[in-house]
Amino acid sequence: MIMIFERALIIVFSLLLFIENIAAAQDKGEIRLINSKINSANTIRLNEDYEVFISTKNKIIVFNEDGLKDGNIWLSYSDLKSIEDFEGKITDPGTGKTIEKLKLKNFKDVSYISEGSVFEDSRLKYYKPSVHQFPVEISYEHTQKISGNMYFPSWTPEGKPKQLVERTTLDVIYPEKLGLRYKMENIGEPPSITKNNGEITVQWAFENLFSLEESEDDSLALVKIAPRKFSMEGYVADMSTWDGFGEWVNKLMAGRGELSPQAKATVAEIVDSLETDREKVKALYRYLQQNYRYVSIQMGIGGFQPALANEVYEKKYGDCKGLAFLMKAMLREVGIPANYTLVRAGSDAADIDEEFSSNQFNHAILQVPAKRDTVWLECTSSTLPAGFLGDFTMNRHVLAVTDTGGVLLKTPRYDAVGFNQIKNISKVNLLGNGMARIHQAKELTGFAAQNYLSAQNLLNEKDIQKYLYHDLGFSGAHIEDFDLSVDESGDIPMAVLNHETFLQQFYQSTSKRMIITPQFQSVSSDLLGNRFMKWEEELEIVSEETVELESGEEDVSLSEDFFDYTKDIQFMDNVLTVDRTVNFHFPESIDQDTIDETLKKIEKLDNQPIFLRK
Repeated sequence: MIMIFERALIIVFSLLLFIENIAAAQDKGEIRLINSKINSANTIRLNEDYEVFISTKNKIIVFNEDGLKDGNIWLSYSDLKSIEDFEGKITDPGTGKTIEKLKLKNFKDVSYISEGSVFEDSRLKYYKPSVHQFPVEISYEHTQKISGNMYFPSWTPEGKPKQLVERTTLDVIYPEKLGLRYKMENIGEPPSITKNNGEITVQWAFENLFSLEESEDDSLALVKIAPRKFSMEGYVADMSTWDGFGEWVNKLMAGRGELSPQAKATVAEIVDSLETDREKVKALYRYLQQNYRYVSIQMGIGGFQPALANEVYEKKYGDCKGLAFLMKAMLREVGIPANYTLVRAGSDAADIDEEFSSNQFNHAILQVPAKRDTVWLECTSSTLPAGFLGDFTMNRHVLAVTDTGGVLLKTPRYDAVGFNQIKNISKVNLLGNGMARIHQAKELTGFAAQNYLSAQNLLNEKDIQKYLYHDLGFSGAHIEDFDLSVDESGDIPMAVLNHETFLQQFYQSTSKRMIITPQFQSVSSDLLGNRFMKWEEELEIVSEETVELESGEEDVSLSEDFFDYTKDIQFMDNVLTVDRTVNFHFPESIDQDTIDETLKKIEKLDNQPIFLRK
């Protein structure tokens, strides 16, 4: 379906290829490859008062039930964006008879909140057609009004898989004195540009596009649009540079960071005995984590203006903006400068386009400059230590809002194994009939410790035990005793788990031999967010029976593109020891399939059986 789509709507379109003989194929009745076809006309108009009007006119002919989803209609709105008018109908293209008239009052209406603490309080009106005769024509047109020109939707000429785009156009009309910027991706032909009475019109037009499959994000034909001079609820700035964008955010925060005498006294008491700035940052951050609750609130100047710092202090809760802004205010009170920072958050979120200054953010964190090393604070987390962001906001460009404007920085990548380590020290006593009892000490550092920090801080003992059953991955296990401790005082989170667990089936036993497959904990790709990890296993297996090592004792030393692997096996006096170490070092651009294949290879190396003769 060809349409304007909002930044907040996660609707991914496919790359469409030009097929010259598509019309001939239709004439021959080879319509079965095509689910639907569309004609689409779209206009974005910016007025001198900064109001934006977006108009869309679509006519879609659906040929079969698979193509019915191509007629779905999605309209977003918020306090700053309204649906001005809408007309639509479903008709029989053969007879022209109207099957159904479409009215907004019959659309479903839901709240839309994307990953992270988003800045828009958006809602969706949507309609999914339900018809049983084909072909059927779905046509509609609508206009949306946006108060302020900070937001412009991106546009793609591409349709959906197996949808023929007969013709699609986008006209962008704006006053020359306000200016406007656009960036094309995977589009070769330049748009046509005309000027008339101080007004500029930029037009893109495409015909006869078709593809059988969805396109990848990096090959999607796309037009990004952003303002030069812009205004939102009376706050005017220039977005043609990141500095100008940051200057606008500064205007939103002006005069909102004052703390009450009570709040100032609390801050002074917290840092009273501390000497270094680092100690003060950690203490105030811990106070924030222990006393304030994160809630998602999208309010104030398009969702960008943080709540008053003292209001957050008194209410003891806030969204990402409010908590980061309160933390900034508390640090300022003790003479430590900090920069309110905008980021596109999400463990799988793509980095922003740093060459195209525009609103690409959905979250706020805090950056504390330091002589030796910047301290980053994720103020919505109740568990992460000061200076450690985790994979939600790591390794991406961010906009730090300074006193004079904005500057692009990049959050840490944490590209060393020291930020992601697992060490398991296990002693297994073999019992009869394949049963065993394991005493294990797990030491986790960095990313590997995050889930354990959350479990310790957010779950009760019963639910922690449920999580351990899931994480340890032993089959037929019964945890008899465990102790979990976490350390958030350093720069990197750490966790230590000691447990004693009965295993129903650890090995196979026959009349002549024991067959042991070391049961190392499996590691999911979720733990490789920084693409690096050191994973050590020290396993000691003690047999009550007298046994001899028969086979399977071969040591392994292997270095490949993405990992180094060693395994050392020793046997003496009925005691089998297995020491295994894996160092992962994936490149930043690695794809998920390659990571999964590598983990399967490690699992295969680990699961080589060891035979003990009785």
